[in-house]
Order: sequence, then C-alpha cells, then structure tokens
Amino acid sequence: MNHFIEIQYLNIEDAETAAKWGMFDGQVVVMIHSGSRAWGALLGREFTKLFSEAMKSWGITNPDRDLMYAPINSNEGQTYLNLMYSALNFAVANRHMIAYGVQQAFRDVFGETMIDRFGNKVGTDLPVLYDLMHNYALKEPHRNQPMLVHRKGATRALPAGHFLNVTAYKETGHPALIPGSMGTSSYIMVGKDSGVKNFYSICHGAGRLRSRRATKELVTVDEFSASMRVGEDDEILVNHRTLASIVDESPQAYKDVDQIINSVVKADLATVVAQCKPMAVIKGM
Repeated sequence: MNHFIEIQYLNIEDAETAAKWGMFDGQVVVMIHSGSRAWGALLGREFTKLFSEAMKSWGITNPDRDLMYAPINSNEGQTYLNLMYSALNFAVANRHMIAYGVQQAFRDVFGETMIDRFGNKVGTDLPVLYDLMHNYALKEPHRNQPMLVHRKGATRALPAGHFLNVTAYKETGHPALIPGSMGTSSYIMVGKDSGVKNFYSICHGAGRLRSRRATKELVTVDEFSASMRVGEDDEILVNHRTLASIVDESPQAYKDVDQIINSVVKADLATVVAQCKPMAVIKGM
C-alpha cells in the first residue's frame, strides 16, 4: 500500500547541488514509488521454501524459518539472483510507464506548455531526476573485494566522485529519494564519503512505528481521516471498500520522517538537498 504517485513542491536546502540537478525552490515535482508488485513477493515466498528444502538436503538447520539461504554459486542461488533481477527490471519498467501516464495527464490538463514563475512558456515534459531501488541485492566492490550487498528497505547513496556513479552524477553524487508516509514530507538527499562505513546505504523511508495489526487495533478511522485532512473540504477519495480497510497504512503507522532524516544526517551518512512537500497523492495497493 506504500506505492504512490505524489505531486510535491520543493524547499531547497542545498542550493548549489540542487542547481546542478536542475532543481529550484518552489519547483513542482512528481515522486513515484512502485516496485515489481506481486512478482517480487511471489519470488520471496517460493524461494524461502526452496532454500529451506535445499538447506535440509545439505544438512543445514535454522530455527528461524524466515532466515533461509543458499550459496551464491549454487543452482538455487543463481536461479534466485536471476529471477530477482527480472523483478527489478519489471519494477523499472513499471515506474517509467506510470511516469508516462502522469506526463500525459499533465498535458491533458495544461496542454503542451505551461507558464513558469517568471512568465516564460515551458514544456510539460517530465524529465527523470533519478530512478532507484530499495529491496534488492547487488554485487558491488567494497573493502577491496566483491560483495553481494542486500538492501532491504534501504537505498544506495553514493557520494561525489564515487566511481560507480553515472557520468551525470560523478561531480555531485546521485540523488537518494526518501519518501515519507501519507501527508508528510519526502526528501531528496545525497550521500557522503563517510557513508563507506555503512556500505553507502541509508534508510529508504520513515519505516513502520507499529505493525499493520497493531495499527488497526490502535488507530480509529476518524483519527486516520483527520490526519489526512487539509482544510475543511472533503479531499480524500477512497477507491476501496472502506477507509477502515486501509487504516494500517495511516500516517500513525509510521515513524516521524523528519526525525529519521535527522538521524541520517547526524550519522554523517548523507545530507539533505531538498524537502518535498506533498500537494496531492494517489495511493495504490
């Protein structure tokens, strides 16, 4: 349920880096969060069972049935890696198709051009700032050896000058996109050299404060509705059975994203380039 299309405006905190990325204060941007959907979840379930069976055949036991593994070079390990990469490829295509739909929607509403804050005509193209993942494993060089870095609910944040950066971001480091929960800010950050201690990884978002079940037990529908309201108008359209059915995705289910971002900054892993303030959001299952 944490998949969304959100229209935001920017509060710039690092003007120099933002300018190099073509960003400015008050700029309207679109953040899209989606993955491979059911394909990745299916692979996770199937390979948890497959790895469990393989471990038994190898004489390996583990009391935690959710912590299953296979050697990378085994048939099971290689099959999983290849299928995981197929899910990542699907996720990239999925996000870009969503972005294409958003661009067409902007053109349907505003036409081929809009007027910017300076009175100039500008096109309604939506160039991509960056596309990244947050549930994946990737072979990377660290500490003078190849490693398979598994980021679950985490994202990579390479600093300026890192050799793995694409050419466009060699000078600055690449944008790290950190979404908040419904109704809260999201952030665009950039990694620091000192992030080497953390394999150049930072959090992907605020993270859950409580489980889905606990949220449904503790948060009422009225509290959920009130937390989403801005002004007096009825602005929330629920294309679902009831609002109660998605209360587990209410803002109350998540940690304070501002505190999380502050912890990343204080840990010297990354700095904030821009805060993204929400104006409108479409959430999807």
